[in-house]
Amino acid sequence: MGGMIPRRTAIPNPWDIGFGTVMVLFALGALIVWFPLDIKGSFIETNQVGRTGPGDAFFPTILASAILALSAVQILLTFMKTRAETSGRISRANIVFLIGFHLIAGFGLVAMYVLGPAVVTAINAVQGSSLSYRELVDTVPYKYVGYIVGGCLLTLPIIIWAEGRLRVRSVIVVLTVIAVSIVIFDLLLSNVQLPPNIEY
Repeated sequence: MGGMIPRRTAIPNPWDIGFGTVMVLFALGALIVWFPLDIKGSFIETNQVGRTGPGDAFFPTILASAILALSAVQILLTFMKTRAETSGRISRANIVFLIGFHLIAGFGLVAMYVLGPAVVTAINAVQGSSLSYRELVDTVPYKYVGYIVGGCLLTLPIIIWAEGRLRVRSVIVVLTVIAVSIVIFDLLLSNVQLPPNIEY
């Protein structure tokens, strides 16, 4: 008996639990305290002509609710899937991951922000026209260029990074999500413009 090695008990990853808990508290604070005090509009509003649409609180509430749900799921899955070893320290690999993640996200956001105006500028140079992105911000295909390309650059590289390879299914999933969001926010909600809703 004395020579037996004690079995190490598997424990949940504390980093996953901690991150999920912080995001849950943030989402609850936003929904219960921040939004009610800071956002004057309601979730759904009726304008002066009687048309009903998303209010000022619509998108922030949807986003915070999604963060709350996903964070709660992360905590639950962490308790269901335990791991035997955890260092409890921030390693070099953690720092590399954070830098890589933010570079991917930043590059995708920059592409989403500048690609539409860049396309308009290129067309003006070729055709000798003087159109501005502000004039075409709600015109096909200009309003979709930055959103589709930027959305792909935001999500697909992270999926490839996590899975270690490029799969056709991942591309289909990303394009499907982008297409569904376009249908919801651009076609069904007539008073909403897709990002990057910028003006020059």
